[in-house]
Amino acid sequence: MSHRPKIRSLGLGIAASVALLAAIHPGTAAASPLDDSSIARTARPAVGADSWNLLRATNESRGRFNLPRLRLNRELSVIARRHSAAMARSSELFHTANVDTYLHAIGWSVWGENVGYTPRDVASVERAFMDSPHHRENILNREFHQVAIGSVRVDGILWVAVFFYG
Repeated sequence: MSHRPKIRSLGLGIAASVALLAAIHPGTAAASPLDDSSIARTARPAVGADSWNLLRATNESRGRFNLPRLRLNRELSVIARRHSAAMARSSELFHTANVDTYLHAIGWSVWGENVGYTPRDVASVERAFMDSPHHRENILNREFHQVAIGSVRVDGILWVAVFFYG
């Protein structure tokens, strides 16, 4: 049975095009590394096709503004995928509350996060993110050099979590 996902928000939730519901104020809900038996723990973590396609779309958006390409962090993408799976399980969008939990071993000074879902494809997610001022700001932020992208499809819905940092 399919039902419309909810958003936990402090009022900054944005309804974007094509049923993509998006960002909320960071820190409104906690997300912790969750056990997900479907995610293999390997020396070189696998990144799914939807995540690679979203990386490509994000870098194409940055390229239109003469910004450098983002580099994908595969290990952190596993955590982003767990975050996407947790959102899918709860049918709610939420942001990461304790960023340092994920980035404690990585040198970083700035962080941003885009979360969303769509019953369509990666292109619709990227369009919706670029149409949203908060998401667009993350995509086009010159201080971001790295990204982690997690995506899962559940009951025909694509759930995504994108961690930007620099």
